[in-house]
Amino acid sequence: MNTFQKILSYCIDLPLEKVQSQYSGEVEVSFHRGAYKLSTKNAIYSFGKNYTSFETAFNALNIKKQTIKSVLVLGYGLGSVVDLLEVNNRIEYITAVDADAVIIDLAKKYTQTSLIEKVQFVCMDATTFIQTNQQQFDLILFDVFMDDETPIEFMQTDFLKNLKKCAAQNAILIYSKIDASYANKIENKQFETVFTNVFPESFSIDASGNKMYVWIQK
Repeated sequence: MNTFQKILSYCIDLPLEKVQSQYSGEVEVSFHRGAYKLSTKNAIYSFGKNYTSFETAFNALNIKKQTIKSVLVLGYGLGSVVDLLEVNNRIEYITAVDADAVIIDLAKKYTQTSLIEKVQFVCMDATTFIQTNQQQFDLILFDVFMDDETPIEFMQTDFLKNLKKCAAQNAILIYSKIDASYANKIENKQFETVFTNVFPESFSIDASGNKMYVWIQK
């Protein structure tokens, strides 16, 4: 991006490329407000440091001050959540899981974060990964969508119990769901019951049309 394009991006969305994903249909990479944005017809998957839902959650939890060495990201996009983690200089490695090889290829091409050298990409379905994973993480970020929907298999008790096993002592888990429509809100109300049964003392944060479900291992 040259200087003119960067300035122009604060006025308009500059399209860069469109690709077809077997999971999300057509996904588009554009440059907007000084950052690469990955989006589908109905949802934004990644938007650099403009990804306000996780920014809101990170600020509320004071992520900058947390002792975090290992991070698990389920649903990487272009790495917006990792970009936002640059404020924490204790992070040693990041495992980024995404079932979509198309998205991983785009991430490797467009990810801007300085933490990219600490990212290990795993092209695998999140369910399969957490069933076979033997490692525990200090920070777990769930950000998996198919367009604007959370696949139903990721809202089941068995998945959440396996996800819980990935949490190290004092770990923080943040599970993101879209909360923009009436249908979203009905689904999230039902999901909240399942989530709190698996993660007692969890709570939620309202964040720019998303609901961020948070659990801290104690």
